Amino acid sequence: MTTTGDRSSLRSRLYEAYAAQHAGYGCGEAVARIYRRDIRPVMPSPVAGPVIDLGCGQGGLLRLLLADGYDAEGIDISPEQIALARAGGLRQVRHGDYRDILTARPGHYAAITATDLLEHLTKDEVLTTFDQVAAALAPRGVFVARVPNAVSPLGGHIQHGDFTHESVFTARSIRQLAAASGFGSVTVLSCPPVSHGLASTGRAVLWKLISACYRLALAAETGILRGHIVTQNLIFVASRSE
Repeated sequence: MTTTGDRSSLRSRLYEAYAAQHAGYGCGEAVARIYRRDIRPVMPSPVAGPVIDLGCGQGGLLRLLLADGYDAEGIDISPEQIALARAGGLRQVRHGDYRDILTARPGHYAAITATDLLEHLTKDEVLTTFDQVAAALAPRGVFVARVPNAVSPLGGHIQHGDFTHESVFTARSIRQLAAASGFGSVTVLSCPPVSHGLASTGRAVLWKLISACYRLALAAETGILRGHIVTQNLIFVASRSE
């Protein structure tokens, strides 16, 4: 049995040097491509209100939000990641527990982002986070997050590639969590390869063919013909009601 104390010790040890031991240093262009294709189109206008990036890491997404005119800030539990963000010139970051800041600011944010964060949480913590995000969003605010997709035949590459991962998700479980936390609507999107050159375009075309076979297999087994997402990650947009 894993106790709360055991989990806290494990997290402290692995997050202390998360970049050096696992995440690496910088991936700006890759983050920018995902941002431009998957995240920016579902964000509200910069004038809608403040934004916070939970688990901001080295600040890649935060930097892009700021460049687009958002009143944005970031928070991360890894002191190493925050130090790297500040060394890169970001001052809108803080080291700490995102739950504290969400609780302290009810109805404050127009958007809350969390890429590659929720999988680090236990099931209890995930549901609590959905509740706290919903409470911290302004009316019509959005929660935009990327998580590993348990439906993907290749999903284990993401889920088990980081020893700090605790949870995995599907489009159905995301909708279940959002409904339990009072969100009004949820959109779930796939995360296929981004085309940005000849080689990546070839990968994208090949993935379309391969993923079509995966979706066909799911349709044959389940009888559901549409809506299957088989990429290793998925992105969801949960909107708060009025």
